[in-house]
Amino acid sequence: MNVKVGIIGVGNIGSIIARRLVEGKVVDPEDVILSNRSKEKLVPFQKSGYTIADTNEELCELSDVIFLCVKPQDSLEMFSQIRRVSLKEKIVISTMAAVSIRKIREETGSEKVVRIMPNVPAMIGKGVIGMASSDNIPSDDRELIKKVISTLGFVVEVREKDLAAVTALSGSGPAFVFVMVEALIDAGLRMGLSYEKARVMVLETLKGSAELLKIMGNHPGEFRHVVTSPAGTTIEGIYTMEREGIRGALMKTIHETFLRALKLEEELNV
Repeated sequence: MNVKVGIIGVGNIGSIIARRLVEGKVVDPEDVILSNRSKEKLVPFQKSGYTIADTNEELCELSDVIFLCVKPQDSLEMFSQIRRVSLKEKIVISTMAAVSIRKIREETGSEKVVRIMPNVPAMIGKGVIGMASSDNIPSDDRELIKKVISTLGFVVEVREKDLAAVTALSGSGPAFVFVMVEALIDAGLRMGLSYEKARVMVLETLKGSAELLKIMGNHPGEFRHVVTSPAGTTIEGIYTMEREGIRGALMKTIHETFLRALKLEEELNV
């Protein structure tokens, strides 16, 4: 692909995108241009053949597609650093939670703005990426955007107003899954299983259950009833989960995360 991709900010998400673009053979390392506040983080990429820009302004001048991967709280400072560059015809893709397409267009002048919300499994190309975009992006540019983003995983196009929900459900979701995995492994340890055996059993159980739901398409409750026998062991565990309010706690966890995302949107888009 004859395109230059710039990434402002090589923190967790920015570094994942930089690596996946090359690992997915979308572009060569020298066609990925990076900038970061801390220059130390750029050293490993420079050694791997990536192009390093001295400033965010230089990065924008050299790039056709520009990823904005800074923290939302740092967005105004970043916008001030790139304001002098004409980005009208460049594609701008933001991973910043809560900063609206309207705000990005106002600050950058770009007519082709996309917001994405990736999650941590994007590290291995298995992420879920919520994507919202401005309406007037030409079809060829839209295809380029999808090709670039799909190296991170499964892309779900949503309305921009739904990105707060995406942030809560799939963006933050892996963190909640990791907490549950820890708890399940600890339960195995409490029953006398080794960490290694408990870990593999939990991970394979989650993987198999997810694949079953994905392939068969049934409602989760249908399979729950299949494995729940009268007066059996599973119903005893289900009863405990309901008594302890696990279902409600999970729903509240997601909703509180959603409300925080909405609050950030209000604060950052004034």
